[in-house]
Amino acid sequence: MKFKLIFFRLLCIMAICPISLNAQLPYDTASIPPDIRVDAHTFKREEKIEVDIQDADKVIYHIQRAVTIFDSKGNSELYFQQYTDKFITMESVELRVYDAKGLLLSKYQRKDMLSQADGEGLVEDGKSYFLKIPAPQYPLTIETNLEIRYKGLYKIPAYQVSQPYQAVIHSSYKLRFPESMEINAKAYVIDLKPVKEQKDGKKTFIWEVSGLAAKKYEEKSGPWSSNFPHVLFNSNRIKYDGFPGDMSSWKEMGAWYNQLVKNINVLSDAYKSEIRQIVSGAPNEKEKIRILYTYLQKNFRYVSIQLGIGGFRPFPADFVHEKKYGDCKALSNYMEACLKAVDIKSYSAWINAGQDKSAVDPAFPYDAFNHQILCVPLVNDTVWLECTSNYNDFGHLGNFTENRHALLLTEQGGVLVKTPVSKPEENIFRMNSVVKLNDDGSGIVQSELNVSGEFKYEQIYLSMEKTDIQKQFLVNQMGFINPDDYSIKFSEKYMTPFQTSLELEMEKVPDFMAGAKMFIRPRMYSFWSEKLPVTEKRLYDYMFDCPFEKTDTTKFILPEGFVVESLPAALNMEFSYGKFRSNYWFEEASRTIYTTAFLKLDKYRIPPEKFTETRDFIDKLKKEDSKKLIIKKL
Repeated sequence: MKFKLIFFRLLCIMAICPISLNAQLPYDTASIPPDIRVDAHTFKREEKIEVDIQDADKVIYHIQRAVTIFDSKGNSELYFQQYTDKFITMESVELRVYDAKGLLLSKYQRKDMLSQADGEGLVEDGKSYFLKIPAPQYPLTIETNLEIRYKGLYKIPAYQVSQPYQAVIHSSYKLRFPESMEINAKAYVIDLKPVKEQKDGKKTFIWEVSGLAAKKYEEKSGPWSSNFPHVLFNSNRIKYDGFPGDMSSWKEMGAWYNQLVKNINVLSDAYKSEIRQIVSGAPNEKEKIRILYTYLQKNFRYVSIQLGIGGFRPFPADFVHEKKYGDCKALSNYMEACLKAVDIKSYSAWINAGQDKSAVDPAFPYDAFNHQILCVPLVNDTVWLECTSNYNDFGHLGNFTENRHALLLTEQGGVLVKTPVSKPEENIFRMNSVVKLNDDGSGIVQSELNVSGEFKYEQIYLSMEKTDIQKQFLVNQMGFINPDDYSIKFSEKYMTPFQTSLELEMEKVPDFMAGAKMFIRPRMYSFWSEKLPVTEKRLYDYMFDCPFEKTDTTKFILPEGFVVESLPAALNMEFSYGKFRSNYWFEEASRTIYTTAFLKLDKYRIPPEKFTETRDFIDKLKKEDSKKLIIKKL
């Protein structure tokens, strides 16, 4: 009887509310407007970000976000990561996963996440939480509810409106702060103004975005975050670990740092004496800098500490001298103290390292920096030092930190300057090879590679890998024919040029054989392998890895009874940012074919209007690399 009563009531509810059974669930992908699906792999269905600055040392950051992942190309949204320490606490977190119809599949909380200590044990309580959400099928929607509390205000979280191939149905960002504070905001790649309110001693700014179409990412155009809609903030009042400051100007930003390093950027008298002894006899300031940089490279170890106060305040110079390790700021601070001990002035500098990191806007002070290096201004020169590297050439920054803004941390405060652009002659690749051919097509290849700059760093990385990884690199990255046997040797890593010696035994040197003829590539590796994307109109700069000079000389010693049937014609061509030339000839007396190639790239950043010209040049270069030497047996 009781069951019948319950069933009757259920029928009544269904009769009163028939629409509810057919209603679309909130995250049903069928509800995504068709006109916003073009080029999109993910969709921000609903996003609500609230930043409540209660005081300069107390901030609550809350996110409610639902993102639909339409296909596997959007699977970066499957990863969750959050860093915590004594200044950053994750108060609550819940992730919910819904299927294409909007039905709940699973949910995750902090207890379901992996965690690991950060800072190599040198930062108190540093911990990161990780979760990779499984994707049984697409599309699916991930709903995130996250609350973070900051014990101290240093940088207001940026509002990243969208990312590559992401459409935005609705998103909002609310910033609430005391009226006694001044907060500046600047929108990039979008015309977006906040709605402003003021009430009960608080100001509130609200940004809102609806119906934003997805935008493609152009390959090798640098950091995507710079080229996609976002809003940055700075404040005239911060406080972090008891250090108050002002982040609304470059000068004040540097002044805040000066508080952190006061009395810890000098060496004790005993350690100063050790440093002076190291450079005794050096003829000039630049040689003293070189000697101390070499001493740093050979005796000190880099450790990574990126966040929390450990991410701002370096270890004292004496501590680093004793322990022989430090992160980027500790090693830069130590090198600065060493130079100070021998009466050479230098400045630590904040910089955004990595080719895929956002550029700094000189007109809007904002700490986008993630790294610290050292600048040593001399009378007729300026020396920049990468203090974390055990093998960087002296004074060479490389594409990790070159050609971008850095904030010099001077006694008067921060000063924004540009780091130098590397020159082609700083990044040298010189390959010399001898190929001894046998009449059955087998042969031995002996190659000697001399490199500097970026090519040197690449080869040093290779030297530290296992032999099977080294072989994979030779074949897959450098384009060598897969050898049947090989040996590889590397010079001492402090040498410039750095040398790699190869001996490859090959059962088949020619690309193919036809009767008495052999068809052989002009070099035993790919002189150029990068293919530029096909596009009707480029919108952003195209970035190569670095400017460089690349040279190859290959000698083919033919077996008895073989002669040349044909060689490619010499080629000499140029474009706005570089040039290429090649030559081929046969020395009959020694039965030796000579092939030479030279490529120079003057600039690594190609503006959009020069992209088509550059791509045409590279296409011709690749075609040249595919030509064949044809030899035959008499």
